[in-house]
Amino acid sequence: MLVLSYLSFDYPTLSLQDSLQKALKVIEGHKVPALSVLDGKKWLGNITASQISQQLTQAAKLKDIQSVFQTERLELEEDILASLPLFESTGFSLLPVVNEEGNWMGYIHQDVMTNMFIQSGFTGRNGGILRIPFHIQRDSMSVIMRIIEENKGLMVRSFFHRSEKNPQALPEWVIQVQTDQFSQMVKSLERHDIAIEKAFAFGQHEDVDQMRFDLLLKYLNP
Repeated sequence: MLVLSYLSFDYPTLSLQDSLQKALKVIEGHKVPALSVLDGKKWLGNITASQISQQLTQAAKLKDIQSVFQTERLELEEDILASLPLFESTGFSLLPVVNEEGNWMGYIHQDVMTNMFIQSGFTGRNGGILRIPFHIQRDSMSVIMRIIEENKGLMVRSFFHRSEKNPQALPEWVIQVQTDQFSQMVKSLERHDIAIEKAFAFGQHEDVDQMRFDLLLKYLNP
C-alpha cells in the first residue's frame, strides 16, 4: 500500500512570507504539532508551534527561520508503513508527502495508520509487524525467513528504512507477517540472536511483551 493512496488535503500549508504570528495561529487553530512550509509548490520543511514561539522576539517571517525547519517527509512511492518510525520520532500527527521533484503533494495523517491496523487484522486475523535493525555481516535474510516459515508465518510485505537523522544507524528491515504464532515467532527470532527493535501485534491473544506495542497503542488511544 503506497503513500499516494492515502493523501489528505484537509490541512493547510504555510508560506515563507507568512509572519510568525500568522503561522502560529494557523498551527494552533488546526490543533496539530506542525505544518509544512512551501515556496510555491516546493516543500521546504516542517515548522512546529514550539519552534515558532521560541523565535517570536527574534524574527518576523518564516523565511527568517529556515534553518530550524525539520526535514522529515515521505515520498509518493513509499510503503505506508514507512510512516511508522517517522510518526514515532517526530511526535507529529501529520507528515508531508513529496514527489521526485520535491514538490508538496499532500499530508498523511496518523489516523490512517489506526484505520489500517483495524481493517487489516488488529481485531481479526493474527499477525503483526517487525522492525529489525539489519546488519549485513551479522544477519541473514534466509535465516529470518526460515524462522518465520517455521512458525507458520507468511511475509505479506517488507521494506528497508534508514534514519536520515542518524545515518550511522543500521537500516531497519520492516516486515509484516501473517501468522497465528506471532509471539512464538518473536521468541524464536530472539533465540537466534535476531535483534528486534519493535514488534506490533495484531489479534487479541498474543502474549508478546506489551511494552513493544507502545507506538500502536498511542495511535489507538491518542
